[in-house]
Amino acid sequence: MIVLSFSSGRARFLDRHPDFVEPTAKVFVKVNFPPLEKGLLAQVDTGAAYSILELEAARKLGLFDVAGHQTRLGTRLGELRGQLIRMPVEILADEGESLTIEATFFVSGDWHGATFLGYTGLLDKLRIALDSPANQFYFGEES
Repeated sequence: MIVLSFSSGRARFLDRHPDFVEPTAKVFVKVNFPPLEKGLLAQVDTGAAYSILELEAARKLGLFDVAGHQTRLGTRLGELRGQLIRMPVEILADEGESLTIEATFFVSGDWHGATFLGYTGLLDKLRIALDSPANQFYFGEES
């Protein structure tokens, strides 16, 4: 029997975001966007069509000056106009290796929520697992 390693990293996830209040628990992991020096929390959302970058991070990265594919995205807050931009994101590990991967993010000046890690263009490239009772998020690239 051959046993393959499922993940390359593990990170503790938070149930709540300190800056974006939600009525129910969610899964928030630490990520970073090079060249930003400070990481931020992102909600893992397998039901989200795309990943979404929070407004302040998009501004710091200068993404409103970058030409991307113009599109609309339906959110729980209504339909937003923005653009899809490919960029690196680093999922930060507490144990094992952090993972940097090219991902597609929706960027909109009208988005005032947290950063989301969505399915298309990011999570669909990864192996992920949750140990919910222990608040552990396991991740790795598909092999």
